[in-house]
Amino acid sequence: MSHLTLRLFGPGALTVDGAVVRTHSARAFALLAFLVVESDRPHARSRLAELLWEGVPEASSRQSLRQALYSLRTLGGGQLGRCLQVESDWVRFDAAATGATVDIDLTRFVAATASTDEALWRDAAAIYVAPFMEGRHLASCPQYEAWLSAARERLHALAMHNLGRLVASHMARSDLAAAGGFAHSMRELDPTSEAASQYLLRVYAATNQAQAADAEWIRLSRRLQQEFGITPSAETAALYQALRPQRAADRLPAAAMPARDAQREPGVAWPAASGDAESIVRAGQAAERVHAFSQAADLYDRALKVMAQAGHSPPERQADVLLLHEAMLERLGRRAEQERAIAAALQVAQALDDAERVAAVLLRRASACTYLGRHDEALHAAQRALQLYRDMGDLPGQAEALRELGFVQWHAEDYGSALQHARDALALHRQMGDLAGEATALHNLAEIHRDLGSPRQAVQWFEHALQLHWASRNPAGEILSLFGWAHALRQTGDHQGSTQKYESALRLSEQSGERAMHSRALHALAMQHATQGALDNALAHMRRAIEVDRAIGYAHALGHDLVDLSTLHALRGELSQARVALQEALVWFGFTEDEGAIASTHAALVELDSNHIAPPARGALRHGVKSHLPLSEGKVYCVFESPVGRSMPC
Repeated sequence: MSHLTLRLFGPGALTVDGAVVRTHSARAFALLAFLVVESDRPHARSRLAELLWEGVPEASSRQSLRQALYSLRTLGGGQLGRCLQVESDWVRFDAAATGATVDIDLTRFVAATASTDEALWRDAAAIYVAPFMEGRHLASCPQYEAWLSAARERLHALAMHNLGRLVASHMARSDLAAAGGFAHSMRELDPTSEAASQYLLRVYAATNQAQAADAEWIRLSRRLQQEFGITPSAETAALYQALRPQRAADRLPAAAMPARDAQREPGVAWPAASGDAESIVRAGQAAERVHAFSQAADLYDRALKVMAQAGHSPPERQADVLLLHEAMLERLGRRAEQERAIAAALQVAQALDDAERVAAVLLRRASACTYLGRHDEALHAAQRALQLYRDMGDLPGQAEALRELGFVQWHAEDYGSALQHARDALALHRQMGDLAGEATALHNLAEIHRDLGSPRQAVQWFEHALQLHWASRNPAGEILSLFGWAHALRQTGDHQGSTQKYESALRLSEQSGERAMHSRALHALAMQHATQGALDNALAHMRRAIEVDRAIGYAHALGHDLVDLSTLHALRGELSQARVALQEALVWFGFTEDEGAIASTHAALVELDSNHIAPPARGALRHGVKSHLPLSEGKVYCVFESPVGRSMPC
């Protein structure tokens, strides 16, 4: 049988036994690329004809589609045809079809990046050599061009995220040579990536390469000036200043930077390497979709700078991007920057005299103040937002403001007020006929009852919420309610029932692809087994949680999970493994700049070294942390567990 390969990174090529095979037309190859990328579902023939033969009469476009499909099905002795499921109304590509022997670089790349196996991440890094369908365009098909641009951005973001986790993973193991190599690969893919430069600065500082650190700072500054007319972010500047304090004052002033039209350095320009703020925003959204939150935050910050530089972006759009940036800063735990973004967004919204925007930003302020423990400020902001929504007659806005007020009071342990606002939110969702909102409002009521010491009442609310989540097809809500239900059963002493609910949450999170919740369910099961003395099971679940954390770049959870892993090793008398886990946790807390966690982890290391182990009581393994998950229907309350008691928003 002939060996058929499809390469979609770079210009794209189809080969049989090494010889290039040409498709019927450029559109036939574009059709193949689309079906491979979007292989998770069937596609209507009418939609494919419209996408690739836009503006052509329907009969002609349908005939062209039939010709293209016939051509593809006959290529490589019919091997490609085995992957094409062609019906009268729809078409689908199935790379795993029986008898199919097509080697597709994109399919291998996506599978490798989705794995928790670091060896496969390295394979993925080697596969991505150039942008998806580089240089190929169908100028007469705007819809296809928009899809192609979005696909390139998403795959590029995934490649950068994959390299970033390889850098971080090797740095955590003190393999700085390999970490530097992957950071250089990141920089080659995107010469303006501040995340890549930050990694390189850390590697250079750790290996005493002061001149290399200075050169990287200057290179990045020049490149950003050339491409966008901007300077590095405050975060990158602060990192450079911390790592090279004696030279930070001597770095190049803005006036010494080359002009924007200066000769660009060689390298592969990535999809957002232009002065177009909207393309940078789209790249940030692509990074966000693949959990590359640090990259997304950098890109949104860059877009805002470009908007300010251009001076003609609508203020409404600036406010929107500020909130996109703020959401990423919250996920990363960068609270000071988050507050600055909120203040800037509020200023823009007030200048526009846009009550709806002002109310939305005030809710963001309330959330940020809550996590910082400034509950009075949080209440004031949420109450102002509620009044604005009432003045506008905006019922969904009122429900969201009531949820926020309940969250603030739940966090502040004012349970009576929290219950009242949660009930009011529930009543509004029922009034609107909002099933998904009603489900999450019931969930929030259950969480408050659990904290009030009424776990049996909470179980009833969680069960009701779960039914509504299922009816509204909301797997994320189902997982959260299963998670809360498990907590409540554990509170009543029903450990068997609690374990079953955690396991149900674990299965559903795996099926639905909710990987952050998959990690948290594994962590909860690990601690459940630990409290029952089943340390082998606890260790296995915790290691799996850490694998998922690494895979999705869930840096905040990873540091905390490593501290818990250390505790499990300590309980088993494995001192060296306990120490290694704490040392790696310190690296991750350094990335997230979590000073409280760094201090507590240092203290744990000192205790471990001085006392040669003093295992904590099993009941002390859990510390509940009040947090939330932002779903489309509103804020959902949840409690996670942390050895250092720090908030970790999902």
